Amino acid sequence: PDSGDPATTALQCLEILGEKIGMETNSKGYKMLDPHVRMIWGDGIDYESLQEILATITGAGWSSDNMAFGSGGGLLQKLNRDTQKCAFKCAMAVVDGEEREVFKDPITDP
Repeated sequence: PDSGDPATTALQCLEILGEKIGMETNSKGYKMLDPHVRMIWGDGIDYESLQEILATITGAGWSSDNMAFGSGGGLLQKLNRDTQKCAFKCAMAVVDGEEREVFKDPITDP
């Protein structure tokens, strides 16, 4: 995910993933996705937003183990693709020998 309020969007994505692929409850009572699945968030992450995301998802009963955070400019030096004037985007992927388009479809868009 890379649009919308990070904490709200992360929670919405976990809820959707849990509904679609299932979840279990760990020994501490938190919801866990399949161990092969994690949600990666790296865009715009800084120390404050990381804390907000974790507080929101754990407050809703999700384990922080479901998340993986990218260590981008916000965590390193507050640099981003705009200050660097550079961005790389994926438009196509090959899965099991089949080409698939890759595109954004944010859940916060109408």
